[in-house]
Amino acid sequence: MKSKKVISTLLLSVALFGGGLAHTQSVDAALSKKQAISIIKKEEQTPTSSQTDQISTTKYRKQKTTIKTKSIFNSQAGVLHSISTAKSGKKTQQLDEWVDLNSKRIYSIHDGKWQYDKLPDYLVKELNNLKNGKSLQKFNKSIYQEMSKKAKITSKNGTYTVKGTLKGQKMLDAMLKLMGSNKVNTSYLHKNFKFSKCTFVYTIKDQKIIDSKYALKATLAKSTQVTVKMRKSHFGQFDTLTLPDEVKNATAASLK
Repeated sequence: MKSKKVISTLLLSVALFGGGLAHTQSVDAALSKKQAISIIKKEEQTPTSSQTDQISTTKYRKQKTTIKTKSIFNSQAGVLHSISTAKSGKKTQQLDEWVDLNSKRIYSIHDGKWQYDKLPDYLVKELNNLKNGKSLQKFNKSIYQEMSKKAKITSKNGTYTVKGTLKGQKMLDAMLKLMGSNKVNTSYLHKNFKFSKCTFVYTIKDQKIIDSKYALKATLAKSTQVTVKMRKSHFGQFDTLTLPDEVKNATAASLK
């Protein structure tokens, strides 16, 4: 159970942190590597909204679980909408969820009706960190100091591509700093959670970042392998995202 909570927390962190790492900026017609990196790591701005498409695969012994998720996060309103499909063996399950930070509720469908539960404290803190510009600045700084050394930029027909890798433990250390308020057992993670290199690709066209892609592999306690592939796009295009009326009218989930 401890391992599952750690994995879910870190996967959420990876998915949502990406929204804080890339946002639209004006750029010159010709970009140098330094200019491109400065666009990505712009510290004085926090993201407003974005879409994330993610595939995560977890292998434990002979069991393999694949989760495909499309999520939209409006950080200004504190609203998240996520649709996930999980496949484990011959079983497939779909989950449609809304999260509202203001009410600290998570909404899902049960027996054809929307119901809500209290949002777990650790998720409240995770999402609030993503709205905190200072927290994101600390995360960005440690990540992009490393990234600036190794990233490469290429261009073709006005489209710029920034590619690079990031040491897995650098990513873990940066995430732990941002998750510090959650009282995560850092010694346990350092001992048992090992990241491979994280690869990233940013695409810049027409003076805008149009998407960013990330991929990483990790091993927990030498027995569980996790692979994550993620694409973020549509930056700033969901600033009006709010809870639908049928979700607002949800009833409290019954305790059974």
